[in-house]
Amino acid sequence: MEFIKRMRKREFIEMTLKTLMALFFSFVAIILMEGMIYGVELNALYKNATVAYTQSDKTIAYCIEVADDQYFVVYYNEGDENEWSASRSDLKTKEECEKITALEIVYHAPNAFKFSITPVHYAVMAVFVLAVSGYFVYRFIALNNEYKKIIDKYEKEGIIEF
Repeated sequence: MEFIKRMRKREFIEMTLKTLMALFFSFVAIILMEGMIYGVELNALYKNATVAYTQSDKTIAYCIEVADDQYFVVYYNEGDENEWSASRSDLKTKEECEKITALEIVYHAPNAFKFSITPVHYAVMAVFVLAVSGYFVYRFIALNNEYKKIIDKYEKEGIIEF
């Protein structure tokens, strides 16, 4: 019986480590996918944007350096129908960026949480992590049931079969 208890403990430790590694790699995959989506959306805005509009009382201007003293400006108007706007043909210098009439001027790209991650993304991430977790819960339950059968058979017949 001691042998069965040690085997059970080892298998549960192994399953726990597998679960932790799977969850870790799930989060890494989510981070990489969101980074890819962010890059694709920002690149599409850089290559295809044609209309840039600002409202000085609530616009944040993100000046992104694309070449030596050449800045691509992305405007964020919170609450508008099209929150993000830019004009590919209107690259500015640093001095021109400083003269933009906006609530705030920032010299870096917008972060992914503001730019590309939507509530749908959060829902998909949660479902993905729950699916991975659910699979391992199923595996823990199956492993526990299997060991119960082995212990019951050992107590009735005195035989250990795996």
